[in-house]
Amino acid sequence: MAAGSGRILFVDDEKFQRESMKDILMRLGYDVELAENGDEALEIFQKEAFPLIITDLSMPDMDGTQLCRQIRKINGTAVIYAFSGYLADVASDQLKSAGFDGHLCKPANIEVLKHAIEGAFEKNRHRRKKR
Repeated sequence: MAAGSGRILFVDDEKFQRESMKDILMRLGYDVELAENGDEALEIFQKEAFPLIITDLSMPDMDGTQLCRQIRKINGTAVIYAFSGYLADVASDQLKSAGFDGHLCKPANIEVLKHAIEGAFEKNRHRRKKR
């Protein structure tokens, strides 16, 4: 996949994380939209579908798990990754049952992130073909 052909919605309540990830993702060639909370992410997602959503798990009001469940109701083909520095505290089966496709650890390792994103866009293409 050509790097520039993918859009990513990144959700995190910490401004530093949003800006850092936007910079990294844009350097990797992706078009990035940012949201600072679950409500804002849903509002953006309802206007425009994104093949990949990366969301922090721990956010006020609507956490990443609740956001994932809401996105799944709107669009079943989107790939959703949990993003957290505390993934050891969350069982992977809990993430899977919430609808997450995978998870990424903070701070993001650029090579791991690049590989995960490429896999996510491939998974999204596969899901859309099946519909």
